[in-house]
Amino acid sequence: MPAADSSLLNDGARLDDLFAPFAETECLALAVSGGADSLALLLLAQRWRTARPTGPDLLVLTVDHGLRPESAAEARFVGEIAKRHGLRFQSLLWTDPAPLRGIEAAARAARYALLLDAARQAGATHLATAHHRDDQAETFLMRLARGSGVYGLAAMARDVERAGIRLVRPLLDVPHDDLVDVVRAVGLQPVDDPHNADPAFDRVRFRRLMPILAAEGLDAETLAATAKRLGRAAAALDSYVGRLFERAATLDATGGVRLDAAAWNGEPEEVRLRALARILRAAGGAAYVPRLESLETLEMAMRQALQGEPSVKLARTLAGVLIDLRQGVYRFQREPGREGLAEITVESGFSGIWDGRFAVRMTSGAAGAFTIGALGAEGRRQFAVCVPKGMPRAIEALPALRRNGEIVAVPGLGIAADAALGVGFEASSLVGERMLEPVRSAE
Repeated sequence: MPAADSSLLNDGARLDDLFAPFAETECLALAVSGGADSLALLLLAQRWRTARPTGPDLLVLTVDHGLRPESAAEARFVGEIAKRHGLRFQSLLWTDPAPLRGIEAAARAARYALLLDAARQAGATHLATAHHRDDQAETFLMRLARGSGVYGLAAMARDVERAGIRLVRPLLDVPHDDLVDVVRAVGLQPVDDPHNADPAFDRVRFRRLMPILAAEGLDAETLAATAKRLGRAAAALDSYVGRLFERAATLDATGGVRLDAAAWNGEPEEVRLRALARILRAAGGAAYVPRLESLETLEMAMRQALQGEPSVKLARTLAGVLIDLRQGVYRFQREPGREGLAEITVESGFSGIWDGRFAVRMTSGAAGAFTIGALGAEGRRQFAVCVPKGMPRAIEALPALRRNGEIVAVPGLGIAADAALGVGFEASSLVGERMLEPVRSAE
């Protein structure tokens, strides 16, 4: 028998506050695991949408991670709830082998990758997760234990960009207990994941500390409020980084970044570090930035090279980016690495993001096996005549279209496919756009 209605579930004004930012979107994807928090997200979003004459199509996504025998049944359970509420549903299967170590981080990365890809394929512009106020507080404590700086302690943001999708957290100010009440109000029994009680996981151990800290005044509300205040400080720092980029950063044809060394060196240390974090994430195509310790080591090496003798050379690699110093300018270029860059097999057409750095679109009426991948060293030598003088070797990391193994188009070099092939291939760099995006946590 359902319990009394949840006040949150029936508070139209509050629901509008939570979901109003998505009122004009065409499709809002919801990440639902079957736990109380994510079921509450489904119920609240559905109630909000039903009360409106217009609004986004809601798509429920769940990931069957295969880590427990019950995972398939839990995915079916989410599907049944979505169907009961008239919502589209898709179950996603994680098929990669689970690592022996770091399974928590690996599962999280795989889950986001599957969810973001499915949202994109479905035409969604936003993916909502059920992170709430207690998650924010726990994340703050975990980051504090790791020695994080301002950006780490600012914890999770309400809205971040991930691979062309807005990852949003509409429930970030809502207490966990309120979400449990929502699920209880409609008589649902949420999934009980035993991992949530396993002390092998960091978050579980910190969650168990919360009652002890709350007794000393450090409750979830206080910790989350502190994280929010640090978020304001991070936003202020980001504004200074943006001003630095406006006057001192330029992009080159490879999607790399060039930064005036003197201008960068004249900034406070925290601004220098944040500028590096944003450049590395953008130029390397990564979803996350390196750890603070790695950034600090790089920052020191960059300043030492700038202050040293002319013969002192800087050549470092971090987060898939080669960093060097030439004539007073730092250069940040994508480094192909030992394993090379991603390769996408294309049959008739493709529109999406390659290597996190380029929006690519391929159309074809021609037969043959097409792939989208890096130009590579062989391709660079093949088209050397087209390479502007002084172009760095990072040209090898430009996207190229191949047909049956033969390069037919490299937009970054102005090389278009022969019109007789009936093939179109476009590639637009996202590096500049991603540099402008403040770096926040997706955890």
